[in-house]
Amino acid sequence: MTGDDLPRRARQVLGVLAARHDRVQSKDALADAVWGVDLPGNATAALEHYVSVLRRALQPGVPTARSFIVTRAGGYVFATDRARLDLAELRAAAKVAERRPGQLDVRERIVELAPELPFVEDEYADWAAPARAEVKAVLVAALLDLAEPAAAADPARALRLAREATELEPFTERGYRLAMVAGAALGRADEVVRWFDLCRRALADDLGIAPSADTTSLRDRLLAELNTAAARPVESAPNGDRRRGGDRRKADRRAAVPTGPATSDAGESGAAEPVERRLAVVREAGGEAGREHSREAGGETGRQAAGGSADATGFATGFVGRRGELAALRDGPGVVHVVGPAGAGKSALLGRLRDEAPERVGLGRGPGPGGALRLGWLRTALHQLGRPADRTLDAAMHERRTLHPAELDAIAAELGGCVVAVDDAEHLDADSVSELRWLRERGVRVVVSYRYPSAIADRPLHALDADLVLRLDPLGERDLPVDVLQASGGIPALVAATGGATGGAAGGATGRAAGGAAGGDPAIAEAVAMHLARQRTRWMPPAAWEILRLTAALGTLRVEQLAAAGGLDLDEVLAAVDRLVHAHLLVEGPGGSVRHRSDLIRSAVAAQISAAHGHHLRDRLATA
Repeated sequence: MTGDDLPRRARQVLGVLAARHDRVQSKDALADAVWGVDLPGNATAALEHYVSVLRRALQPGVPTARSFIVTRAGGYVFATDRARLDLAELRAAAKVAERRPGQLDVRERIVELAPELPFVEDEYADWAAPARAEVKAVLVAALLDLAEPAAAADPARALRLAREATELEPFTERGYRLAMVAGAALGRADEVVRWFDLCRRALADDLGIAPSADTTSLRDRLLAELNTAAARPVESAPNGDRRRGGDRRKADRRAAVPTGPATSDAGESGAAEPVERRLAVVREAGGEAGREHSREAGGETGRQAAGGSADATGFATGFVGRRGELAALRDGPGVVHVVGPAGAGKSALLGRLRDEAPERVGLGRGPGPGGALRLGWLRTALHQLGRPADRTLDAAMHERRTLHPAELDAIAAELGGCVVAVDDAEHLDADSVSELRWLRERGVRVVVSYRYPSAIADRPLHALDADLVLRLDPLGERDLPVDVLQASGGIPALVAATGGATGGAAGGATGRAAGGAAGGDPAIAEAVAMHLARQRTRWMPPAAWEILRLTAALGTLRVEQLAAAGGLDLDEVLAAVDRLVHAHLLVEGPGGSVRHRSDLIRSAVAAQISAAHGHHLRDRLATA
């Protein structure tokens, strides 16, 4: 029997008990974890039914008194003395590893016990997230502890272990440093450069910081040593398959390190590094136009009200803002990347671009993580532009091949001066990216959207070099009335959810979550806000969500107050605050204080905190 043979709720009950093994879970606590706000009226009876299903399915013929799901004190407990549980073994091994720093066999056992992070099906559930974060931290530490001694004795294995660690936790500089050392031990200056560049991009794109001085000096020292040892041309190793996230960590740890030549994408200056072609990046914060670096961006960068009617306050009731971005997309350089977190308005911005120039812009959609018909994005764009090529596309799909150069040339000839835009392009395959590059070389302008540059660092889309990167920041006071700005924090998806913009999405909001149908309904608006907060924190450590809860319950707090109220380490708080500010969920104030950017998100998160818990937090803060 597999988990898929069990009812969905039964799997969740088993998951909660496993995550909290050897601890009695009251029926009320179990029901809250499984159903949350959707708690049925007969929750206790339903829970008892699913426990009975689990016992019969997983231990057929075993009496209830001997089941590993033990009834105790009016609740249930997963008893690991009656059934083996990998999570329990891993936690025990982690304690041993902590006491014995040099014992490598314990770390090998940890890696063996965690081929992927647990509870994939419910990874964002409140009961699953802490266990997943715990396993990830233990696994990353074990991988790096194994990689360190292997760097000299078996550098190929050390490189694989370091790669897996950085896939799980892309912000651990130790992993990148070990990969650089292993690459140098293999005599590969290009690997040193590549891993330093991966570290630089991960930290810069998601945290807005640079690698530490230790990491930079290590790179310089390793490259100097390699150059001294032997002056020879450097060949670049391909990026390989570094899919981020432990749930997709399928690489065989014993596989050979790829050694085929490829063009290095390293961008830091150094003895063996090519000079990175600078990307133009337009940033606009708080509604004020600003330019970090721009090249042929075209048009103005300040936000002004776009098309749509206006109400008595002058607030545009259709699409508002983003005029600078629209000008850059319409008249800018050949390849533009549009990036921003969930709810930033990427889809609506591309939709607006299409609406304003339907004869010049074709807008398709990427396949998503589940895959789709490979050329669906191109078929849609060509039909919108009135230049279908169905016979060519059907033939390529039937034969499971990429489009031939002659076929692409014919398509490009029909698209002179047009823009092909692909929304949600993160999962485009290598063939699709090659076809986009070919079209671009034949004069077709290309626009793609995705979440963050780090999200495509190891995907084929990374090969589509950008002439301009547009980062979508929240809207500001130039675009929105004060009450809408305060409620939404300028986050476009929440602007639509407030009902502040009638007759359509506002501020480039996707409108998909809110659908523009919220119409000011507080319940729907809070549901949209909670979903967006979860989406933007899904890659963060558990401390980030706890900080959102604390600031929701207690208001503006300094970082030391957050540490005291939450029982958190100050460094842990600072790291989480950096990420929350970067994700536009918190804003900074004087004296190191932070608060929620959006009143909607604060209200939605605060609604999950009981009055008793809130009172306890206030007492703890007062006595800290």
